[in-house]
Amino acid sequence: MSIFVMVAFGVTLYAMSVLLTEDAAGGEFSISLLSAGFGGSAVIAGLLAPRIGAHADDHSIRGLTILGGILGAAGMVLFATAQSGWVVLIAFWALLGPAAGMALYEPAYVAVGHWVSENNRNKAIALLSLVAGFAGPLFLPATGVLLDGFGWRTTAAILGVVFLVTAIGASLVYPKHKPGEHREYALDRVRWSRFFNDHRLLYLTIAIVLTFAAMNSLIFHRVAVFDEQGFDVGTVAVLAGISGLLTFPGRYLMPRAASQVEATTLFTVACIGIVASLSFAIWGTTTVAMVAFFVLFGIFFGVLLPTRAVIMNGWYAGEDYGAIMGKQWAVAAVVGGITPWLVGAMRDTLGSYTIPLMVLTAMVAIAAAFNTAAATRSR
Repeated sequence: MSIFVMVAFGVTLYAMSVLLTEDAAGGEFSISLLSAGFGGSAVIAGLLAPRIGAHADDHSIRGLTILGGILGAAGMVLFATAQSGWVVLIAFWALLGPAAGMALYEPAYVAVGHWVSENNRNKAIALLSLVAGFAGPLFLPATGVLLDGFGWRTTAAILGVVFLVTAIGASLVYPKHKPGEHREYALDRVRWSRFFNDHRLLYLTIAIVLTFAAMNSLIFHRVAVFDEQGFDVGTVAVLAGISGLLTFPGRYLMPRAASQVEATTLFTVACIGIVASLSFAIWGTTTVAMVAFFVLFGIFFGVLLPTRAVIMNGWYAGEDYGAIMGKQWAVAAVVGGITPWLVGAMRDTLGSYTIPLMVLTAMVAIAAAFNTAAATRSR
């Protein structure tokens, strides 16, 4: 399952970031069109999350994995053969968006809640986070090699086949039992009102939405931030890659540390570290400040990544876990899909990234406060 999530991230995010450049599909279609397709697919994946999560509560994720693999492969092949802009949008919105919703972290987190015993869930989340982290280091260079050798259209088709084959292979080794197969009653529908009636869930969800929106925006704009300050783009890109590698200790150790320290405390520590890293991006214009940003961000972003799964598994794992996670992620994905565009619009209006970075910093700090409030409600 972890390998399939890694491949899904590798194809739909990291490889796609290479395929959208002007040396690939960006040379035939406008960047704005491709950005609309890519961003729209993320929003659609979020909108489908409640339905996907509810399905997983009753039927497990085997069918979702197979269907996600088929849709992902079809989307990549359609993208590879597209001659018109509207076909590109169909490939992203109708095929790759739903595929991402069925193949990335969300269904896997639900499966951990259903399939893994409580004592071993944090270890499973650690393994899932660690393996998925190899998506960038593997798929970025591999896509570049394929692109040079075969061109972007053949590369996209090959990646689609890899997506499908991995999905089939993963589904063959999944547990055969379904969470709801012996259930003699229908689960109550998880309504949006539950998020307002359960203040612990409400506060944690606000914290998750704010951090995801801020992280999504920061990752999207961070190279441009330092390019604006006059640094060489190649150097910044290398540091961004190193920052990704620095997430690995946090990915693996945070879930394990949660058995000794409250996961909400680790969430707050991660937020404090990210706020510290952002201070270097805002006020630092030296090479030392840039390096400090990427090092601190990598370390603490790695800690932050698994916290949602650990906290939610500890508080809400149960028969309707998928439905709760799905609704929560629907909000995070939609807000997180819009925020990078808003940050870009602010930057263009103000002529600088300084104020947008301050807004992102405030979002992370506010998220830490809401997480602390949720932890208080937990006690």
